[in-house]
Amino acid sequence: MKIFNDFKDFYNNQNSDNWNFAKNYIPEIFESKFIIHWVYGIIEKFPFEKYPLKNETLEEQNKRVRIEQEFNVLLKKEELYKPISIKYLSEKFNVEYSQKTVELIPENPGIHYLDSLSIRKLKESLKELSQNSKLNLLICENEEYDYYTSDLQKEYTNITLEKYFEIQELYSFQLDTCLFEESLNWCLTTAENAPILLGCKKELESEIEQKMNLELFKVENEQEMY
Repeated sequence: MKIFNDFKDFYNNQNSDNWNFAKNYIPEIFESKFIIHWVYGIIEKFPFEKYPLKNETLEEQNKRVRIEQEFNVLLKKEELYKPISIKYLSEKFNVEYSQKTVELIPENPGIHYLDSLSIRKLKESLKELSQNSKLNLLICENEEYDYYTSDLQKEYTNITLEKYFEIQELYSFQLDTCLFEESLNWCLTTAENAPILLGCKKELESEIEQKMNLELFKVENEQEMY
């Protein structure tokens, strides 16, 4: 369909060397680009200072196991974690506040991303963004997923959010996709090797930031995401 042609041309000419840049996933017509950050949670009384950073010696392994059993974190159930902001995490662990904050924190079971809550917030945000607008979805070719998606429709016009999330949750948001509003005010992209990204017209930045119920991090064209 004609409305997809420019998007397909863009994705067919992606440069694999730019995999770590938002400009590789968001078409040029959307001047402003944001990483949509998943919600993270924290176990409030988790003994971060006592949890061994290394897991090499028997003593370190035993200490980790005792703490993990005490706080029942092996399954990382979302109800164990209190949702917190990335800003809060950066301050608690004294690291840079950015889209890279979580990467800078030593891995431990006391903090974890909250998948269900994040998806719910994304649904709420897109519902707010798409009021009175038609949405279109392009699913791009991906060699790794072609076997599983060969029968999947690749172009959807006037797609509902219910259908959009049905597709995304089935493939764990790993498909290379671009959801865009009919007037081309904004788009939302997913990809196997990139975070969920939001692109919009520059003059709509403030309005869109207010409507999003998830933390956004603006990234420039030459700014690495990871």
